[in-house]
Amino acid sequence: MNSVAPGSLTRRLSVGLALLSLTVLAMVCSAAFGWAYLGLSEQQVERLDRTRVQLEHLFKEARETGDERLLTHKLGDVLVGQTLLSVEILRNDGSLFFRWSGNSPGEAQRLLRLALPAPDASGSLWQTRLALDVSADAATLSLLAASLSAAAAVGALLIAAGGSVLVRRGLQPVRRLVVQTRALSAETRDRRLDGSAQPDELAPLVLQFNQLLGRLQSAFDRLEAFNADVAHELATPLSTLIGSTEIALRRDRSNEELRVVLECNLEELQRLARIVQDMLFLAHADHGTQARRQPVASLAQLLWRVASFHEAALAEHSLMVQVQGDAAADIDSSLIERAASNLLSNAARYARRGSIVQLVVRTDREEVQLQVENEGETIAADRVGRVFDRFYRAETSRKNADRHHGLGLSIVAAIAQMHGGSPFAHSSQGRTTVGFTLRRTASSEAVSAPLPTEPSESHKTKEVTP
Repeated sequence: MNSVAPGSLTRRLSVGLALLSLTVLAMVCSAAFGWAYLGLSEQQVERLDRTRVQLEHLFKEARETGDERLLTHKLGDVLVGQTLLSVEILRNDGSLFFRWSGNSPGEAQRLLRLALPAPDASGSLWQTRLALDVSADAATLSLLAASLSAAAAVGALLIAAGGSVLVRRGLQPVRRLVVQTRALSAETRDRRLDGSAQPDELAPLVLQFNQLLGRLQSAFDRLEAFNADVAHELATPLSTLIGSTEIALRRDRSNEELRVVLECNLEELQRLARIVQDMLFLAHADHGTQARRQPVASLAQLLWRVASFHEAALAEHSLMVQVQGDAAADIDSSLIERAASNLLSNAARYARRGSIVQLVVRTDREEVQLQVENEGETIAADRVGRVFDRFYRAETSRKNADRHHGLGLSIVAAIAQMHGGSPFAHSSQGRTTVGFTLRRTASSEAVSAPLPTEPSESHKTKEVTP
């Protein structure tokens, strides 16, 4: 993990642009200097080579005449005006035959040594030395190098300054976003960032941030509603406990009267305990607790076992139970039983008297689906999506609030989440379906069972006792 702070983005981009421009300009200037150097070098070599050709021609003529004095005269005529060229010709015995010096030999010279056949018939070779003064070219190259270096440095600085201005202007949308985000708070959680004037590169960031704000607002609103519902749910039994206790203490009571008061208080305390236990369970689920999965061979048998726990409630409403489909899955059986029990209890409360409650298991390659279907009053579309909210009740009168505090379906959603699934609910034409999905594991094997035309053993409809 890099612990070094990134620093200013404007400064980093400006410095990077300056270094890049300096590198590019240095390469261009180096190429220009190289071309100039090669051009001057070619001119110097060409000048020396031209003089060499002239000397070879004169020595060839001298061999035909054998006149060294005439050769010396012609050499002087050829070299007239060659102020930058020095020529020195030595006989084969080392004695000086001819010397020509320019105005003043410089420190920088380009040399060419060659051997020329003597003008006599001896066949000996005379050593010849040509020296070209290149001090002026060296000075020109030095001036060119300095000029190019200065141009590269100044150009890099100008590009860096211009780049800094452009970067600052380019980052103005980011600064506007910073100003907008400073205005966000818990009191203005309905406000969103304005991405209408943002460049294409920032538009996805603004969209994702606004979606995050939407999720945070939803979570914050649910938390506020949850806190209000918790206060309301706890206030009622606490008020009942306080009132009954105050009444019992106003005068002396018999043991039987006190026993009745304690029994009533115990019921309220048990209700409080159930609310607290359910809230603790939901809190653990919110913190990412995962289900402890174990292989279960038949979900249908599990659902029949859950139905047997609700014999009294089913009999009270003259309801019949039917289990359809079956599957094997890796699940936390105690959690799934609790979820199925909450679904069946919810269906028993709202199902039409004398109807059939169906517990259905559906499977595919990726997930298992458990759902409970019942006939009854259709839930409005704007309310069916909220049935999994905590402390939400489809009935506004809060009927049976002493036994049902509105966390049953929230626990179903939490159990589905712990199994990698999700809850679902829909209601239309007097039929309501509430259920959840479970993400299959690699080791689980499905036992698909299509809806039968004739009820088999696992699909029998039973009135009370499954």
